[in-house]
Amino acid sequence: MKSLMIGLDLRSDWHIGSGEEGGAYADALMLKDRLGLPYMPGKSLKGLFREAFEQAHANGWFSGSDVLGTEIINVLFGQQGETLTTQGILHFSSAVLSPTEQDFFRFNSDPAVTKHLYRVLQSTAINAQTGVAKNASLRSIEVAVPMILTAQVSMSLHLTDNIQVKDWPIVQWLTQCSHLILTLGAKRHRGLGQVMVTVTEGVAA
Repeated sequence: MKSLMIGLDLRSDWHIGSGEEGGAYADALMLKDRLGLPYMPGKSLKGLFREAFEQAHANGWFSGSDVLGTEIINVLFGQQGETLTTQGILHFSSAVLSPTEQDFFRFNSDPAVTKHLYRVLQSTAINAQTGVAKNASLRSIEVAVPMILTAQVSMSLHLTDNIQVKDWPIVQWLTQCSHLILTLGAKRHRGLGQVMVTVTEGVAA
């Protein structure tokens, strides 16, 4: 399989938490790299695709294949159990801004320019009976603005004993299942993280 490029066209504000608090600035901060730029870890991206494959399997997308859907998922993404744990043959890099954009922020003389990539959203819980905000319910979250991130996915055949894998239409499966990924990150049920995912072939790996 050639190296594939994964494109994440984020159409709304989005949040992937760092697990850190920002004091008076925000209750939850975005995950950032050493340059202060937002990104999506490869592990999280892999999880999104696994969820998409599981949804596809539940809807019978692999029923016409000679391979069981559960086997496809376990070989591609790995499995964890009491008696067996495997890694999976697909490796996803972190999804990041383009090299040109990264260079812009890396070499910009004003380090505060990265602040334009973020904003803070505030929300509060409302009492349904009184229509008044509940005490101590105000929460603020740092989000990243809409942008395009890219990642790479590659395959390591040596991680499986299944010799039929080389004949699987993995690129086709990834492309089809990518259309099932519509949101990512936290607060997806509140409109954050709306995304369009694309899969394209890159240079040979």
